[in-house]
Amino acid sequence: MLKSIKAILICVLLIIIFAVFAYLQIRYDILGLGKSEDELRIEKTALAIEETKKISEFTAIHFSEDVVVKKERVDKGKIFNSKNEMVLIAHGKVRAGVNLADIKEEEYFSHGDTLSLKLPQAQIFDIIINPSNYEIFVEDGKWSHEEVTAALVDAKKHIEEDALKSGIIEKAKKSSIEKLTELYKALGFNTVEIQ
Repeated sequence: MLKSIKAILICVLLIIIFAVFAYLQIRYDILGLGKSEDELRIEKTALAIEETKKISEFTAIHFSEDVVVKKERVDKGKIFNSKNEMVLIAHGKVRAGVNLADIKEEEYFSHGDTLSLKLPQAQIFDIIINPSNYEIFVEDGKWSHEEVTAALVDAKKHIEEDALKSGIIEKAKKSSIEKLTELYKALGFNTVEIQ
């Protein structure tokens, strides 16, 4: 008798669970069976856009360099002129990539498992020389804080020029395309076309 009551309770419980599941499936399509291919594609594209916008400044490449900057100044004296010299070594880094926040939704196109998009131009985001990341190698005479700062600005310009000469923009573009292709494939697109 006790076994038959347990069997009935188990059957009733299974019927209730099945009924709740069926209701949720009909009402909310929890398994996604009722979604059309277009709805799924739109959701996948929306997810790709959302994930891309979260990244914003997508750093694709770094360029590091040590730069030597030499400054000279002649101070007029009453009897003699004095020659002042400063040589500093600055350690700098350039960060380049694409700003994904600039991509507009109409620049995304998806069809089935294929995603096409147009990337903005690669650019240099910043040139970093930390205030503690330089050393004065030679210092003859007195040099003000402003003069040292001006020498560091020159070092930044030199690092930027060298980064551009090394092809950092083209490398950032190529690396961005490769890394974003991997990202979109991880999001479920089999074919990714990036311009």
